[in-house]
Amino acid sequence: MISASSLTAICILASVLAIRVLHRRSSQSSNLPPLVAIPDEQLFGNPRHAYETALKQYGKIIGVPRKNRLEYIVDQTFVAEVLTNDKVYSFEHGTLSMLNLHILLALPRSFMHEIDRVVQDHIVSDLDDSVDRIAPVFDKLAKKLAAPLSSECQPIAVEIDSEVHRMMAEAMLTLILGGHYASAAHIASTARIAVAIATLTGIFENMSWWSRTFPTVGRTWNWFKVMFIAIPYHFVLGIGWQAFSELSAITDVERSGTRKEPVIMSFARKFIDKKTHRISLIDRIWILSVILGLIFASVHQTAVVIMWVVCELAKRPEYIQEFRTDTFTETSEDGAQRLTYASLQNAERLDSFIREVMRTKGDTLSTVRQTVSDTALAGYVIPKGSFVIPLATLANEDENHYGENAKVFVGDRWVGTGKPATMVSPNYFPFGLGRWACPGRGLAVAEIKLFILSLIAHANLSLENGEYRVVDPLNVTSVAPKGRIFLHPLFS
Repeated sequence: MISASSLTAICILASVLAIRVLHRRSSQSSNLPPLVAIPDEQLFGNPRHAYETALKQYGKIIGVPRKNRLEYIVDQTFVAEVLTNDKVYSFEHGTLSMLNLHILLALPRSFMHEIDRVVQDHIVSDLDDSVDRIAPVFDKLAKKLAAPLSSECQPIAVEIDSEVHRMMAEAMLTLILGGHYASAAHIASTARIAVAIATLTGIFENMSWWSRTFPTVGRTWNWFKVMFIAIPYHFVLGIGWQAFSELSAITDVERSGTRKEPVIMSFARKFIDKKTHRISLIDRIWILSVILGLIFASVHQTAVVIMWVVCELAKRPEYIQEFRTDTFTETSEDGAQRLTYASLQNAERLDSFIREVMRTKGDTLSTVRQTVSDTALAGYVIPKGSFVIPLATLANEDENHYGENAKVFVGDRWVGTGKPATMVSPNYFPFGLGRWACPGRGLAVAEIKLFILSLIAHANLSLENGEYRVVDPLNVTSVAPKGRIFLHPLFS
């Protein structure tokens, strides 16, 4: 029988040969960047070293086969050109194709434009209100995690990862659909949907031998599971049907009261037909599809970044007291102290820490574009329809920009610089860059701060052995690290 390792080698060889044939045919009429075959054990085990070594050896642009795809990797000198010139390097085509969501490109409406508009017009346009709505969710989890502590007890180990995903699910249900959706069943379903869609989009492919070796089969199977099992069961039959019914009841009658509507309702009103005064069936389905995409993007990705910040803070607990000193709260109508958006903006040291975590956590292929035509770059021609990806580590730790300590974590590096965690540049783009920089990054950073400040208000943190484990070195952007987190009493 053929062993698994032999089968893997055969599949890799076949993929590389096929790509080389296509590459050679194309090179007859164009000057393509050099093709570099990086062994799987290097590509998935130590991708940063593998890509950086290849770029150093072959030049500023290289073609690298990975999971039946040819990706063109560029160094930090081309970040601005690739990520901001959307007429040539398409964000929408690149992102949806890389996430196995090509089908959305065939729709008569732009899915990505719609999500961008929802976030801009209905969430970040009033972050004070958005934070007010979701802040209690973060405080509730912090109190729950710290509840077993007392001034006499020993530190306790806590499982934060799954709790953070559920917390984010509840926060987004509350903000996007309304507090009446935040039941235990809906929260659990939303957390499962977020993981299911993450699986569909290939976020966990690198950790599976099967998915790495047979990527097309794996993507097809995941598509079937998510589209015909997970989404119908966890979304359509519960949250989706309830929201669909509420959308069916919306009319253009003027609202009463001053309290802002949930995001879905204010977004939906623009679809009301002026003749029928109702929202059509097609538009209701479209609204729910956009909301589903928004929930996935906000729940999973933010939960992952929260875990990165938690692990780094538990590794460096000396920063905790500084963050507490920076924090102020406001008194709510019921007399309780609460964090507000103004409180979060004032937390400059925590903001600097978050920015430094996102700069140094090791992002490699975090932001992708796809060429819309044959494109000249640095003396080469990149064919139409090609993935082009800047290697983020080279930009994030560029000594020409950051100085000799570029590779060193400095938690207060950004204090007093006027560069908050949300401010992107060609040397810092965890939220993307240009026209398509993440529109919700203000909310995402606010949510990270909400959880960290809520948690350290009730406990101190530490990390077992002072270390965590990077689960997927090639995708630290979307896969959280693993480490055993301990909570300590405030006055131990």
